[in-house]
Amino acid sequence: MPARVRHDEVLTVVQVLEAFRKLDPDLPIQYALSFMTIAQSEGISIGELAERLGIAQSSASRNVAALSRWHSFGKAGLDLVQAQEDPRERRRKIVTLTDKGREFLNALRAIVNPPDQRRPAKTA
Repeated sequence: MPARVRHDEVLTVVQVLEAFRKLDPDLPIQYALSFMTIAQSEGISIGELAERLGIAQSSASRNVAALSRWHSFGKAGLDLVQAQEDPRERRRKIVTLTDKGREFLNALRAIVNPPDQRRPAKTA
């Protein structure tokens, strides 16, 4: 017997996808997955991102560029992440969220865990 579909869970996923679509109506799902992976593991390298997503390093680099301030050919990006040279290994790029990326992540958190449904903090 198949598991029952919980409409509230499906609605939450749809709302998260809509939030990404508001950033860019043509945003590929690969960009969304890249953003979520970076948010989950800030300080990840582009090579590690590629490995986690099962994509080529060149694809991961393009995804990061699209999520950064400047996409390819001088086109404006989404400014959600930034890639910086690793001071210990200059060929390696470390990816973190920008302030705008953190704000967007907080908006996604509010969709997944609305303030009215959050558990009260435990007091000692």
